[in-house]
Amino acid sequence: MPLSASAAVQNGTLIKGKTSNAVYYVEAGKRYAFPNEQVFLSWYQDFSSVTTVSDADLASYTLTGNVRFRPGALLVKITTDPKVYAVSRYGVLRWVMSEQAAADLYGSNWSSIVRDVSDTLFINYLRGSDVGQSVDYNRNEEQSVTKITDDIRPIGYVPPVAQTSIPTEAAKKIATLSVVASTSQATLNQMVDVFAKVENSSLPLAKIELYADNETMPFATCLAATDCHGVYTVIQSPLTIYFSARGTDANGAAVTTPLSARSPLSVQQTSSDIQISISPQISGAGTRVSFTSDAHKFSGINNHKVYAAIPGEPNPVLLKDCGAESNCAASLPFYRTTQLFSKITTGGQTSQSASVTLSITGNGIPKPTLTLLSKPSPNQAVIKIDAPTGETIGFTTLVAGVTEGNTAVALCDQSTCEVTIQFSTPQQYTSFTDVGGKLESSNTLNLEP
Repeated sequence: MPLSASAAVQNGTLIKGKTSNAVYYVEAGKRYAFPNEQVFLSWYQDFSSVTTVSDADLASYTLTGNVRFRPGALLVKITTDPKVYAVSRYGVLRWVMSEQAAADLYGSNWSSIVRDVSDTLFINYLRGSDVGQSVDYNRNEEQSVTKITDDIRPIGYVPPVAQTSIPTEAAKKIATLSVVASTSQATLNQMVDVFAKVENSSLPLAKIELYADNETMPFATCLAATDCHGVYTVIQSPLTIYFSARGTDANGAAVTTPLSARSPLSVQQTSSDIQISISPQISGAGTRVSFTSDAHKFSGINNHKVYAAIPGEPNPVLLKDCGAESNCAASLPFYRTTQLFSKITTGGQTSQSASVTLSITGNGIPKPTLTLLSKPSPNQAVIKIDAPTGETIGFTTLVAGVTEGNTAVALCDQSTCEVTIQFSTPQQYTSFTDVGGKLESSNTLNLEP
């Protein structure tokens, strides 16, 4: 049910609860979640228009799905795939097949507006026709979609099939090395995974070397391979570098990473005037850990946030937004060894703390659980969903069946949800939680009329 008349918000309003940093877009009694800050900023300049409502009012709006990147605003790529995509209306991704097409559409600095989409959020998008040349994609028309309500995908929508022009770049057929880093932002002493892969050829290279452009020696070397993995340790800040790969084939010919396809990494300057602490520093998987960021040496704080740099995540994860407070504290369960750091903004200048490492022992993978609370009638049941929280744990989905592909009947974005379901035949129900990019399943409830 929507909010009461006295508390209702208008369609198109941005809201958040009092105990959560998640921001939602409201339309027709439903709310759509912004999965991260980058998606939000593709639609809005800042967070000044967000309205805070009570948690009860927030829950009264049905959680329906995620907001996607605004059409025509940015280019995107999947963290495990080097292909770059343009975004069309209704979340349709269209592979931009050549650097020339990207430059024609977005300018010579097109690589600076490429944003990562995690594997777990890729399911929010559809694949459309490829973009071989700029004539295949009308960016001005896509950018005319300025309201999220006009980008809410109709039920059953299928992307139109369009003819794809042949890319003009002859270099498309030449073997290259693609490079992907596990994150684009890091902190001092953080270890970053870097992956290289041979493109446009199935033959292995005699040698592949991974480089950071601020160093003359490779930090990883692979022999007789079609892909290569290395670990780069951040030893200075501030720092902006690009990762690339160099290889030689069996004939001694050089194979390299195109300049525009390098993988960027930025490390901000750290300040000793911001102190972050955690307790305990060594913890078992799933145990709640307290963290505090102390910035009392600064005056006129505009923004104070605590982040986690988690291995495998493309960008730091926002753990706590404390606004203008000088002391920022909270506690969360953690499941992987993580580095925590904080940032503050004062007078338009951003300062970052040094990172502190939280070491996690054990391998306790969190899973959701289902409990049958009651059956008000033979064809009705009330199910309780206990969903894991913390880290990068996403929504929990309840499906009618036992696999993630079965029909979804409810979405839970809190630690506990109660769902009333109707059924006329014997049915099984299972829930799935997105935990660090992998779906973990609950127990299965078997219900009969």
